[in-house]
Amino acid sequence: MLPFFNRPLFALAMVWALLLPVTGCQEKTAVAAQAPPALAAELQPIYARSCATCHANPASGAPLAGDRGAWAPRMGKGREMLLEHTINGFNGMPPMGACADCSEEQYAALIGYMSGTRLEQ
Repeated sequence: MLPFFNRPLFALAMVWALLLPVTGCQEKTAVAAQAPPALAAELQPIYARSCATCHANPASGAPLAGDRGAWAPRMGKGREMLLEHTINGFNGMPPMGACADCSEEQYAALIGYMSGTRLEQ
């Protein structure tokens, strides 16, 4: 056997390489468990054209649909503040949430869907 294979660093690298696929599977399972509930049929096309571009894309920086942890601090601000940020824009959120024809109730339902929490009046 070559002397390289007797080194502790090589042994550590091998253990790490064997454990990496296992931890990757656990992360995928955790993300799948946070999937949002079903969206009302009439809101699905609105979500697809106006919300999903950011709220289904981790690279956007927007809280992902179904990620209750990311939505919790926002939900704590209350309905009025969330609707104000949606309608007027806030940080990276475009004004009107990229949905110029949405009603306040549609915005509330979409926020509730993405946050996994009903947006109380």
